[in-house]
Amino acid sequence: MIELRHFQYFVVLAQTLHFGRAAQQLHISQPPLSRQIALMEAELGVQLFERTNRSVRLTRAGNRFYQDAVEILNAVDRARRNVVAASRGEDGAITVGFMMSSAYNILPALTRTYAAAFSRVDMKLAETLPNLLAEAVRAGQTDVGIMYRPEDLTGLDTATVFREEMVAVIPRTHPLAKVRVLDAAQLAEESFVSIPREIAPLVYDLVVTHCRRSGFSPHIRLETNLQQTIINLVGEGLGVAMVPMSMSSASASGNAVFKPLRNAPVAEVALLWSRDNHNPCVATFVENARSVWREMQRAPGARLVPDLPDTSVL
Repeated sequence: MIELRHFQYFVVLAQTLHFGRAAQQLHISQPPLSRQIALMEAELGVQLFERTNRSVRLTRAGNRFYQDAVEILNAVDRARRNVVAASRGEDGAITVGFMMSSAYNILPALTRTYAAAFSRVDMKLAETLPNLLAEAVRAGQTDVGIMYRPEDLTGLDTATVFREEMVAVIPRTHPLAKVRVLDAAQLAEESFVSIPREIAPLVYDLVVTHCRRSGFSPHIRLETNLQQTIINLVGEGLGVAMVPMSMSSASASGNAVFKPLRNAPVAEVALLWSRDNHNPCVATFVENARSVWREMQRAPGARLVPDLPDTSVL
């Protein structure tokens, strides 16, 4: 039976056309090389080399076999590289789900650097509401989620990849529009526009808790699933809101203004992945995200909230 090593012996001999030099390159002695080539020819039923006392030449069949043998060895080498790359998460595919607001903070830098570092990984992005995203990750429909941490983390691991303060959003015509920094208490008599708690409990609770610490419970007049819609409704004079600071760069509405909050609550964006997901690309994606977050915090002029001690599991 012809084995992989026989192809290697044949190719080296075909390239050197000298048994002594070929044996030296293969780190074997000449007699075993001669025997293996002869056995190979017997197995194939054709003569691959014309041998004389002074020269070695490929036959016509040998020339044809040489082309195929090189392709076989290249394919084996490529398969070896591919399986190693796949085991390290350098090759393969990954599905990343994200909530809309992350498109204005961590998502662009994260996906750009990952695509550059792991160009052979097929990365697919899908925008999803936070409450649906956690279930998609848990069910294995999505490899990694980028979102606010859900209340139920059963079967999931997480890593913080972004932290930012919440800001107030008020209509441009509001009397408080000229105030530089707002105290939440100044909004006590206002109607609020909010994301529903079932969609993003972390953000909803941040707003409600901050208001209560300021002495009032917010009157939530309208609820909508997207932060951008919240901003648009505020711009139309339908209430005030508190949103993550990065959303200020997302607003196309000139009718809403963003104001820093005194003692502002901090929103954390996290990666979520299932503990039962053995896709090696998940580990490389998580590590890349951690690296991007560290670089963003070190960037000159960064207005980001530093990390708390990280207790997540990778």
